[in-house]
Amino acid sequence: MRAPCFTLASSQAPSQARTAPSAPHELHNISRRKLGHLGALVLAAPLAAAAPPPLAAQAEEQDADRQQRVKAIERAYDQYAATYDELDGGAAAEQLGFPALRQQLLARARGNVLETAVGTGLNLPYYQPAALTSLTGIDLSSGMLAQAAARAQRLGLPDSAGPRLVQADVERLQEVLGGQTYDTVVDTFSLCVFPDPAAALRSMAACLRPGGQLLLLEHSRSSFGPLGWYQDVTAPAVAATGKGCRWNDDVPALVRAAGLQIQQAEAHVGGLIVSLVAIKPL
Repeated sequence: MRAPCFTLASSQAPSQARTAPSAPHELHNISRRKLGHLGALVLAAPLAAAAPPPLAAQAEEQDADRQQRVKAIERAYDQYAATYDELDGGAAAEQLGFPALRQQLLARARGNVLETAVGTGLNLPYYQPAALTSLTGIDLSSGMLAQAAARAQRLGLPDSAGPRLVQADVERLQEVLGGQTYDTVVDTFSLCVFPDPAAALRSMAACLRPGGQLLLLEHSRSSFGPLGWYQDVTAPAVAATGKGCRWNDDVPALVRAAGLQIQQAEAHVGGLIVSLVAIKPL
């Protein structure tokens, strides 16, 4: 009974005799390889679709988003310009002692001075002209700068002693000012509205000469626990009704992160306001 099987096998070519019995197995392996490859493609497709865009594309998208936010701030402050002093220089500011705090801080300004977010020029009366070599004020809003120029005229500041006013983004100071450095950089009540306060402070620090001083008067998170917690909880509402102000920024931490050394810091109004002097290391 086995002879026919032997005869059939011996009548085939040697190569055929070897491959024929394994043909179904090979077909099975080929099918498995094709299915495996197809499965890999199917699995890879959503992964490829979800893969993040190249870094350059991400950077362009982030920059475009930032530019939109900056333009929105510029338009908003152009609208606020005519009545802005009612918020930062009105009766409430008087009661909280803001004018005295401005005067105390700005008495330290000397040499070539740069004020960021100069706004309507509320600080102009508090500079000591004899201590200044020059004064440059920058602001994102042309409407605010127009108000600052009008205030300088009302104060009777001559062109030689008055501020040079420049429309500029605080994060682009080196580009706009041609890499110039200053003895003093001033910012008052503006850090809280900058879209990226850390980037703004790095930009300010870059404008300081080694040994130069940064003078800040800012909203800051209180170190008193319950009050700091309250600031955190109410921060979105305050920003929505207070021209975008984040009143719970940790200003001293931001200053240190910018590479500056805090020389003096004083808390006011229960720690809601901080006046700060920082030095750029030599």
